[in-house]
Amino acid sequence: MVTKISVADSFKLDNAILIDPRSPAEYDDDHIIGAISLPILDNEERHEVGLMYKQISQELAIEKGLEFYSKKIPNIVKTIQPHKNKTIVVYCARGGMRSGIIASLLESIGMKVYQVEGGYKLFRNYLLEQLNNFKIKPKVYILHGLTCTGKTDLLKQLENVIDLEGLAQHRGSLYGAIGLVPNSQKKFENLLLAKLKELNDKPYILVEGESRRIGNCIMPECLWHAMEKGKNIMITRSVPLRCSAMVEEYFLNPKIAEEIKEISEKLRRTISNKNKEKMIQLMEEKEYEKSAEILLTKYYDPLYEHTLNKMEFSLTINNDNITKAVKEINEYLSSLK
Repeated sequence: MVTKISVADSFKLDNAILIDPRSPAEYDDDHIIGAISLPILDNEERHEVGLMYKQISQELAIEKGLEFYSKKIPNIVKTIQPHKNKTIVVYCARGGMRSGIIASLLESIGMKVYQVEGGYKLFRNYLLEQLNNFKIKPKVYILHGLTCTGKTDLLKQLENVIDLEGLAQHRGSLYGAIGLVPNSQKKFENLLLAKLKELNDKPYILVEGESRRIGNCIMPECLWHAMEKGKNIMITRSVPLRCSAMVEEYFLNPKIAEEIKEISEKLRRTISNKNKEKMIQLMEEKEYEKSAEILLTKYYDPLYEHTLNKMEFSLTINNDNITKAVKEINEYLSSLK
């Protein structure tokens, strides 16, 4: 009989590997970091079994599910084989049938297996409890600046960084989801907690200035309050370089450029119809630099300048030369130790 284990105790095991037998869609929405996806049912099969469960009977739904599963057994065993010398920890949505089936299979072929009680649902509760009570020890420094001043590029070259837009898979603006697949709130919080734990003994944490909502993801109170108490660093950059950065990120891919055009048609705040129409016309003419300049100076800048003008900054860095900017930020942070 498979031994059950709590979520907390599962993280204490040495030489363990996590197995997630939920559907690919459930796994993509969120999963325990490091878990291997090993679905008993794919997305379509899960949908079919679910309909059968609701519309016909539980017995027939289980029978159908087992039929789908039986065809996957050889691949499941093959996938697990490289981990045969590890402790296998299996979890599903609620620690029920799917994890039980996989755990029993693996135990039957001689592997050491645990089944997580309560599955992903209790893991989610465990994570929220940790996140709600998390105490951020390092001082937080926030990079602010107008759109396309290269804040994200700077973060990629600096230490002790939490890339909030990367964790959310959203740039935090009207065009923020273009070219990306935004993460769920669950996945965002999962990844963020792991990063906070990783950096909590560092001398400082660097983040980019964001509103509390990044796309559909909302920052937890612990980080939001730490950012409110943090030190602000202003990043500036010349308009031509900002335009070039916007063109490179958004306009060169024809599909993304078309999405930009469609969204731009709906712009309302700060930009006049005349400027909006001119910007779209320039895009259609492939005058991307000129179009980007209108978007930046007539839409984005007025939108954010009011907020930035009310802030106090401990440092202002020009990012026309990113190597020089990185050096100046590192020198400033080193002087604070």
